[in-house]
Amino acid sequence: MNWSHLSPFLVIPNPYQLISQYFTMQCTLLIRGGTVIDAAAGHHQIMDVAITGDRIVAVGESLEYQADQAIDASGLIVSPGLIDLHVHVYQHHMPISLNADELSIAGGVTTQLDAGSAGSYNFDGFRRDYIDRANTEVLGLVNLACTGLVAANLGELLDPRHSDPAGVVATIERHADVAVGVKIRAGAHIIGSGQQGWDHFLAAVAAARDSKTWLMVHIGECPMTLPEMMPHLQPGDCITHCFKGGSTTLLDENQHVFEQIKKAADDGIIFDVGHGFGSFHWDVVTACLDQELLPNTISTDLHLKNVHGPVYDMPTTMSKFLMLGLPLTQVFEMSTLAPAKVLGREAEIGTLKVGSRADVALFEMNTGEFKFTDSYQQVRSGSQRLKAVGTVQSGTLAPGWTQYKR
Repeated sequence: MNWSHLSPFLVIPNPYQLISQYFTMQCTLLIRGGTVIDAAAGHHQIMDVAITGDRIVAVGESLEYQADQAIDASGLIVSPGLIDLHVHVYQHHMPISLNADELSIAGGVTTQLDAGSAGSYNFDGFRRDYIDRANTEVLGLVNLACTGLVAANLGELLDPRHSDPAGVVATIERHADVAVGVKIRAGAHIIGSGQQGWDHFLAAVAAARDSKTWLMVHIGECPMTLPEMMPHLQPGDCITHCFKGGSTTLLDENQHVFEQIKKAADDGIIFDVGHGFGSFHWDVVTACLDQELLPNTISTDLHLKNVHGPVYDMPTTMSKFLMLGLPLTQVFEMSTLAPAKVLGREAEIGTLKVGSRADVALFEMNTGEFKFTDSYQQVRSGSQRLKAVGTVQSGTLAPGWTQYKR
């Protein structure tokens, strides 16, 4: 038989198109007509997102689904749920902690990493009373100090007896699904100066290695320089408060980024914003961006002392980087996919790909003149400000956002 008249290519019909000719697809939640920004999938366009149960089942243009509930997202940005790598939500135990679910609703955040509020002595209680009861996904770093930050104002490691690296490792082993790493606040007023400070820092490094996880280092006014610190870190470890002012910064006396910092960034050390009450300086962040040292991840360090300013929430912190000139897609990547990779969970969160968990955030982009304040009372103006208007956690629309239901 002569087949020469046929195309050499076998055309396979789109299964969705075939099925949709005969069946109306069903989903539990349909988000229609928003501008989808998803770094993992490369999306930045108007699309629909279909959700069934706690999973994303389809992302595309003009999806033909019959939904139990629908949201008209016209004019809104639709992104994966934000991931905040630095919060404090051990409420009523750490004195300045906040409520995890309230932060989620206000800021479009669906995964929060509590940065060392609990240590080996109290992480069990933190999990039982807060992590397991929150609607928001809460993960935790275990503090080198056995009591965590319940008495942080006293300096949790000034007494060397409070250091518990073996307890950190045991706690991470016991709670491996939620305890994802190690935290140390490395300011001299917290860990001590001289050899004591070094001993605590190296104990935290050892705990991260022994637990096969990673270390987040809060940089304050440290007893060592950052160039001295870098050789002890490995790819995946994290410097938070990376744009702080003061004596311990990423910049030398000539306001140049230390060469050791550049090398660390190239080698895979994570530089995290961790805005906080005293850890974000316009001059430092501007100098770093001008020298092409960008943060890997945007986070807030939200707690009672900064939630009413200057931090407020994740969208405000993201808006500061829009004001500094970073592209919208990059700012969202630093707040979704990048932190998901730090956590090793990029297949599950930080994306809207089909099969991923249905964590979604919706935002208005407001335009005008907006004042943005750093942690040192310096004010700059920007023309764009993101505002979260809806949060979907594991397929469930958070309460309070009914204005967009149709």
